Amino acid sequence: MRCYLLGVGCGGIRLGESLAEHMVAVPITPMLEMVVVGSPEYFKRHELPGTPADLVHHNCLSYRNTTSGAIYHWEFSSPEIEGHTFVVEPQGTLTTNDDDGMIRAALQGLGLIQHMDFALHSHLNEGLLVRVLRSWSKPFPGFYLYVPTREQMPAKVRALMDFLLEKRAQVDTGPKG
Repeated sequence: MRCYLLGVGCGGIRLGESLAEHMVAVPITPMLEMVVVGSPEYFKRHELPGTPADLVHHNCLSYRNTTSGAIYHWEFSSPEIEGHTFVVEPQGTLTTNDDDGMIRAALQGLGLIQHMDFALHSHLNEGLLVRVLRSWSKPFPGFYLYVPTREQMPAKVRALMDFLLEKRAQVDTGPKG
């Protein structure tokens, strides 16, 4: 099977945790975290969850994968037991396949969401969203550009790699949320 996402056999962009061993992978984002957030208005009406088990008392907005149709399950890591991870199926009044719509719903106080930290930094820094369950979230490898070989890399792929690495350097030195 051959794919040509970047004009080279089986190249593309993926999360680091899902890369094939034989590929050359270049990190284009820092480590990421999945964070649970809600608006200050939401938390005026609902108690802050202390553990993922408390999420049963909250309106957890869910994301549906457009390719598989599956609901994305929220993943957590125990702060007490190293290597102990588990998933929670979000239960709430909204399911969407639109990241921006899900974030807007959280900003409007409709419920809690779990999303990648980098997409929420500005909202967290401005106090529009409040992060909860911080100790239950562990960093994981971010996105990687992957190509089958560095040899004979097309100029356009090299240009994309250089651009993405420059943007990553800006993120690494930018404000922290």
